[in-house]
Amino acid sequence: MTRTPDSTPSITQAYDIIDINEEGINQTWVEVCTEESINLIVNGDRLASLTITPKDLEAYAYGYLVCEGIVTDISSVSNVCVELPDIHVTVSSFSREVSRDNVEIRSSGCVGIKTTWSSLKEPIKDGFAIDLETLFTGMKAINTTAPLWRVTGGTHCTVILDGKGNILSSIEDMGRHNSVDKAVGTALLHGIDLSQSFMVCTGRLPAGMVAKAYRAGIPIVASNTAPFSTGICLARQVNMTLAGFVRPPRAMIYSVPERIRLPDTTGQ
Repeated sequence: MTRTPDSTPSITQAYDIIDINEEGINQTWVEVCTEESINLIVNGDRLASLTITPKDLEAYAYGYLVCEGIVTDISSVSNVCVELPDIHVTVSSFSREVSRDNVEIRSSGCVGIKTTWSSLKEPIKDGFAIDLETLFTGMKAINTTAPLWRVTGGTHCTVILDGKGNILSSIEDMGRHNSVDKAVGTALLHGIDLSQSFMVCTGRLPAGMVAKAYRAGIPIVASNTAPFSTGICLARQVNMTLAGFVRPPRAMIYSVPERIRLPDTTGQ
């Protein structure tokens, strides 16, 4: 038996379950994340097919196109029309050639476009840095800006912040890749300069996740869990600061640590 709460009908469904815990066995209701299968159609051709939390879909389209290197700037996108299960996008120009032959199954479990990370070599410019405590503030923001996770336990979250730790964009989604695309898209639609920001997220950091942040121009990326070797190699290749296991007061910085200002302990 299922029912859909009136408050968020398209994002969660409630199920009656048997809850077994240290206090006993009880029958109760829990809310569970929903998912929607969508196709991203660009200039009439399917570019990607995936499952996604059915929210912030316009921001997703903008963010995906930038984070996957289809366009370098959202000014190339002239129209986005959400007609589920399709999201139709009109693009005036591509930053790299894309065709039906470039479609493949990606590591995120979706059909996406072929890409190569070896071509990503232009280094991210220096000049942006944050305090370690600001990094910790950003990671703590995940707990305060993820209401759907608190209800369901079934989402990933991406938060983009400025150099002082102010939240610029915060998005949840069932997929960690989707949450990055949506957060980037939301920030870009608000005219935010992502070169002066840092990103914290949940989930592992392989090269695909790092590449998304790189194409968006974000110089610092951090997760509360582990990076993969490909993510570390790509971050070092493009001069990006990559941090993992950021769980205050702990953090592990794998590349370009100079962007994280550490506290002075010499006077102790």
